[in-house]
Amino acid sequence: MNAETAALIENSQGWRELSAAAEAGRLPQSVGVSLPSVMHEAFVEMYGRLVLGDDGLWTDGAHPDMISAGSRTAAPTIEECRRLQGELALHPLSAQRRLAVVWTADKLAIEASNSLLKITEEPPAHGSILFVSEENNLIPTIKSRIWSVHIDLPEEMTKAVPAPRAAAEWARWMDSSRKPSPEILFLEMQGWARDFASKGDYARASGLDSLIRIMEQRRLPASMIQDVAFAVLKEEVPYEKILGGLW
Repeated sequence: MNAETAALIENSQGWRELSAAAEAGRLPQSVGVSLPSVMHEAFVEMYGRLVLGDDGLWTDGAHPDMISAGSRTAAPTIEECRRLQGELALHPLSAQRRLAVVWTADKLAIEASNSLLKITEEPPAHGSILFVSEENNLIPTIKSRIWSVHIDLPEEMTKAVPAPRAAAEWARWMDSSRKPSPEILFLEMQGWARDFASKGDYARASGLDSLIRIMEQRRLPASMIQDVAFAVLKEEVPYEKILGGLW
């Protein structure tokens, strides 16, 4: 987990509320969080450590008592949701609790959402559930059963910002001494996409958004992300060529 990304989450009002509730022993069993998709993995690990404990059993963001349905890029199927219920009911292996993570929850099909209603309202005594979403648009029947939290980011990371233009601007953005995390780079580039869209350049906005998502899925290092962004936006290499190469 990158320190820059963790700091953004820790400094948000939503995380402070969760931390205070956990410290007071009032953390609800069912929680839903909305935040940019590029930060989902970092948040899940941080929340997992909050619920399961910050022990020595964490490996690559995973813990023996944390179970998942779906993935960073796809909501779980109804079969995965049903299986999750049985897995959550099992006794914890090492922690005091088990944590079920429902990834990409805002894209859940109605049938899959409905299959989670009962366990969301009445999870096992040792079970906790986390719904992770990019948008806060879970179905109302699930929303009414969970504590909804939004991770707010600093304003400069949510507004439309022009991409670098001159060579000097690109040099500053690609400065190796800066060592930004991939998540921070993606958030900056999403600001560029918003700027393209605000100016009516929807093709570039859509292309950049697709590029960001593919680079995120491929887990490209920060240096390669910067190289790809430079090639597309400064050298004007066609999006189609870059996207095809990454696939």
